[in-house]
Amino acid sequence: MSTTHVAAPLFQLQQLDLELERLAAERQGIIQALRDNRALAKLRQELVSARQQLQAGQQAQQEAEWTLEEISRRLQTLEQRLYSGIVTSPKELTSLQQEVQHLRAQQSRQEEQTLEVMDLIETLQRQVAQREEELRRAEEDWEQQSAAQRARLDQLEQRRRALEEQRAALASSLAADLLNRYETLRRTRQGRAISRVEQNSCQWCRVLLTSSEMQRVRLGTEIQTCSNCGRILFYDR
Repeated sequence: MSTTHVAAPLFQLQQLDLELERLAAERQGIIQALRDNRALAKLRQELVSARQQLQAGQQAQQEAEWTLEEISRRLQTLEQRLYSGIVTSPKELTSLQQEVQHLRAQQSRQEEQTLEVMDLIETLQRQVAQREEELRRAEEDWEQQSAAQRARLDQLEQRRRALEEQRAALASSLAADLLNRYETLRRTRQGRAISRVEQNSCQWCRVLLTSSEMQRVRLGTEIQTCSNCGRILFYDR
């Protein structure tokens, strides 16, 4: 059997192996993408953060309203006492008036703070609604994408099975020692055991073959390997 006849099925076997490796890499990439969607995870975390901020704001609003109610209650009590006529001492009246003024100022500040918190709550509610809508759209898009990716996985599996059958049939037609040599070279040569010869050079390492090497490759009297990279040379007549 000539070198061309021997190298041709080996080259074909290598093409099948390379395609199987490519399919495996694509499959792994899809599986990883299905397991780890960082964009969705980021949106979900942003929604959690927005809801936590809203919850904290609502708690602050409740506390501000409680404080305002307490100030208003105290102010109402003092004003009733002030205008009831019960207090007649000028000194006590002055003190009571000062306390009422102080509480009114405090009430005004608290009302402003309460309004500010309420405005903040409205902003936070809009942010939560926005995050929820962004996440909803992203999840819908992801569902469509993942469905397409799962369909692609099915296609890859069908293709892999077909290639495995082709490879098994081809490998069974090769001599055991030749197949072992090919497998050994694949393991030690970055998965490339065979290199084409084009323009009188090894296409893997680009080393130019000598005239005697080219003659042996063309004649096919023996397997010719590249003197530089050690790969089996495949000359397509």
